[in-house]
Amino acid sequence: MNQKIKHFTVLTLTIFLFSILDFCTTTFFQDVLSTPLFFDTIFMIAALFLFGPVEAFIEYIIFIGIVCLKLILFYGKTDYVYLYVFSAITIIAVTWLFLRKKEKLHQGVNLTFLYILTAAILAGLACSVVSGYISYFTYAFNEKNWTFDCIIYAFKGEQFTFLVSAIV
Repeated sequence: MNQKIKHFTVLTLTIFLFSILDFCTTTFFQDVLSTPLFFDTIFMIAALFLFGPVEAFIEYIIFIGIVCLKLILFYGKTDYVYLYVFSAITIIAVTWLFLRKKEKLHQGVNLTFLYILTAAILAGLACSVVSGYISYFTYAFNEKNWTFDCIIYAFKGEQFTFLVSAIV
Protein backbone atom coordinates (compact mmCIF):
# COMPACT_ATOMS: atom_id res chain seq x y z
CA MET A 1 0.00 0.00 0.00
CA ASN A 2 2.84 2.36 0.85
CA GLN A 3 4.34 1.85 -2.63
CA LYS A 4 1.04 2.85 -4.29
CA ILE A 5 0.85 6.05 -2.25
CA LYS A 6 4.45 6.89 -3.15
CA HIS A 7 3.78 6.25 -6.84
CA PHE A 8 0.61 8.38 -6.76
CA THR A 9 2.47 11.21 -5.01
CA VAL A 10 5.30 11.18 -7.55
CA LEU A 11 2.79 11.05 -10.41
CA THR A 12 0.75 13.94 -9.01
CA LEU A 13 3.77 16.13 -8.35
CA THR A 14 5.25 15.40 -11.78
CA ILE A 15 2.01 16.24 -13.58
CA PHE A 16 1.64 19.47 -11.59
CA LEU A 17 5.29 20.37 -12.32
CA PHE A 18 4.75 19.68 -16.04
CA SER A 19 1.71 22.00 -16.00
CA ILE A 20 3.76 24.77 -14.40
CA LEU A 21 6.57 24.25 -16.94
CA ASP A 22 4.07 24.37 -19.84
CA PHE A 23 2.70 27.61 -18.41
CA CYS A 24 6.19 29.12 -18.06
CA THR A 25 7.13 28.08 -21.61
CA THR A 26 3.93 29.51 -23.05
CA THR A 27 4.26 32.73 -21.06
CA PHE A 28 7.85 33.16 -22.25
CA PHE A 29 7.01 32.72 -25.94
CA GLN A 30 3.74 34.66 -25.94
CA ASP A 31 4.20 37.40 -23.36
CA VAL A 32 7.97 37.93 -23.24
CA LEU A 33 8.90 37.29 -26.89
CA SER A 34 5.45 38.27 -28.30
CA THR A 35 5.54 35.43 -30.82
CA PRO A 36 2.53 33.61 -32.25
CA LEU A 37 4.13 30.28 -31.31
CA PHE A 38 2.32 27.96 -28.96
CA PHE A 39 4.67 25.65 -27.11
CA ASP A 40 1.96 24.75 -24.64
CA THR A 41 2.04 20.99 -25.19
CA ILE A 42 5.73 20.18 -24.74
CA PHE A 43 5.34 18.78 -21.25
CA MET A 44 1.94 17.30 -22.08
CA ILE A 45 3.74 15.13 -24.63
CA ALA A 46 6.35 14.30 -21.97
CA ALA A 47 3.52 13.19 -19.67
CA LEU A 48 2.12 11.12 -22.53
CA PHE A 49 5.49 9.41 -23.02
CA LEU A 50 5.98 8.80 -19.31
CA PHE A 51 2.51 8.01 -18.00
CA GLY A 52 -0.13 7.70 -20.73
CA PRO A 53 -3.01 9.59 -22.34
CA VAL A 54 -5.19 10.09 -19.25
CA GLU A 55 -2.36 11.64 -17.27
CA ALA A 56 -1.37 13.82 -20.25
CA PHE A 57 -4.95 15.08 -20.50
CA ILE A 58 -5.02 15.84 -16.76
CA GLU A 59 -1.74 17.75 -17.15
CA TYR A 60 -3.23 19.88 -19.92
CA ILE A 61 -6.43 20.53 -17.95
CA ILE A 62 -4.33 21.83 -15.05
CA PHE A 63 -2.32 23.96 -17.49
CA ILE A 64 -5.48 25.44 -19.05
CA GLY A 65 -6.79 26.13 -15.55
CA ILE A 66 -3.63 28.09 -14.74
CA VAL A 67 -3.89 30.00 -18.04
CA CYS A 68 -7.55 30.83 -17.41
CA LEU A 69 -6.70 32.00 -13.90
CA LYS A 70 -3.96 34.27 -15.33
CA LEU A 71 -6.32 35.68 -17.96
CA ILE A 72 -9.07 36.35 -15.42
CA LEU A 73 -6.67 38.01 -12.98
CA PHE A 74 -4.91 40.22 -15.56
CA TYR A 75 -7.58 40.78 -18.23
CA GLY A 76 -10.88 39.90 -16.58
CA LYS A 77 -11.85 37.25 -19.16
CA THR A 78 -10.64 34.01 -20.74
CA ASP A 79 -11.56 34.59 -24.42
CA TYR A 80 -12.57 30.96 -25.03
CA VAL A 81 -9.03 29.72 -24.34
CA TYR A 82 -10.45 26.64 -22.59
CA LEU A 83 -11.79 25.42 -25.95
CA TYR A 84 -8.24 24.61 -26.99
CA VAL A 85 -8.52 21.52 -24.80
CA PHE A 86 -9.95 19.97 -27.98
CA SER A 87 -6.61 20.64 -29.69
CA ALA A 88 -4.85 18.91 -26.82
CA ILE A 89 -7.18 15.91 -27.14
CA THR A 90 -6.31 15.75 -30.84
CA ILE A 91 -2.57 15.87 -30.12
CA ILE A 92 -2.89 13.20 -27.43
CA ALA A 93 -4.96 10.91 -29.65
CA VAL A 94 -2.73 11.17 -32.72
CA THR A 95 0.49 10.88 -30.75
CA TRP A 96 -0.82 7.99 -28.68
CA LEU A 97 -1.68 6.09 -31.87
CA PHE A 98 2.03 6.11 -32.61
CA LEU A 99 3.40 5.70 -29.10
CA ARG A 100 1.10 3.06 -27.66
CA LYS A 101 3.44 0.35 -28.94
CA LYS A 102 6.66 1.52 -27.32
CA GLU A 103 8.62 -1.46 -28.64
CA LYS A 104 8.63 0.32 -32.02
CA LEU A 105 10.77 3.02 -30.40
CA HIS A 106 13.66 0.59 -29.88
CA GLN A 107 14.46 -0.21 -33.52
CA GLY A 108 17.51 2.00 -33.87
CA VAL A 109 18.09 5.72 -33.66
CA ASN A 110 17.14 6.52 -37.26
CA LEU A 111 13.84 4.62 -37.26
CA THR A 112 12.94 5.94 -33.82
CA PHE A 113 13.63 9.50 -34.95
CA LEU A 114 11.51 9.05 -38.10
CA TYR A 115 8.72 7.43 -36.09
CA ILE A 116 8.59 10.30 -33.60
CA LEU A 117 8.96 12.90 -36.38
CA THR A 118 6.01 11.36 -38.26
CA ALA A 119 3.92 11.40 -35.08
CA ALA A 120 4.84 15.05 -34.45
CA ILE A 121 4.00 16.12 -38.01
CA LEU A 122 0.63 14.35 -38.04
CA ALA A 123 -0.25 15.61 -34.55
CA GLY A 124 0.72 19.15 -35.61
CA LEU A 125 -1.44 18.97 -38.74
CA ALA A 126 -4.42 17.58 -36.83
CA CYS A 127 -3.97 20.21 -34.12
CA SER A 128 -3.79 22.98 -36.75
CA VAL A 129 -7.11 21.92 -38.23
CA VAL A 130 -8.87 21.69 -34.87
CA SER A 131 -7.31 24.95 -33.63
CA GLY A 132 -8.24 26.64 -36.90
CA TYR A 133 -11.88 25.72 -36.43
CA ILE A 134 -11.75 26.94 -32.83
CA SER A 135 -10.17 30.23 -33.93
CA TYR A 136 -12.75 30.60 -36.68
CA PHE A 137 -15.74 30.07 -34.41
CA THR A 138 -14.41 32.14 -31.51
CA TYR A 139 -13.64 34.98 -33.92
CA ALA A 140 -17.21 34.78 -35.20
CA PHE A 141 -18.50 35.27 -31.63
CA ASN A 142 -15.87 37.68 -30.38
CA GLU A 143 -13.89 39.82 -32.83
CA LYS A 144 -10.78 40.19 -30.72
CA ASN A 145 -7.32 41.04 -31.97
CA TRP A 146 -5.18 38.08 -30.94
CA THR A 147 -1.40 38.03 -31.11
CA PHE A 148 -1.48 35.72 -34.11
CA ASP A 149 -4.18 37.62 -36.09
CA CYS A 150 -1.44 39.08 -38.28
CA ILE A 151 -0.76 35.61 -39.68
CA ILE A 152 -4.45 34.97 -40.33
CA TYR A 153 -4.84 38.36 -42.04
CA ALA A 154 -1.74 37.73 -44.16
CA PHE A 155 -3.37 34.60 -45.58
CA LYS A 156 -6.70 36.42 -45.97
CA GLY A 157 -4.86 39.07 -47.97
CA GLU A 158 -3.84 36.32 -50.41
CA GLN A 159 -7.54 35.58 -51.08
CA PHE A 160 -7.84 32.64 -48.65
CA THR A 161 -11.07 32.36 -46.68
CA PHE A 162 -10.92 33.14 -42.97
CA LEU A 163 -11.39 29.47 -42.06
CA VAL A 164 -8.53 28.32 -44.30
CA SER A 165 -6.39 31.19 -43.00
CA ALA A 166 -7.09 30.15 -39.42
CA ILE A 167 -6.23 26.52 -40.12
CA VAL A 168 -3.00 27.36 -41.94
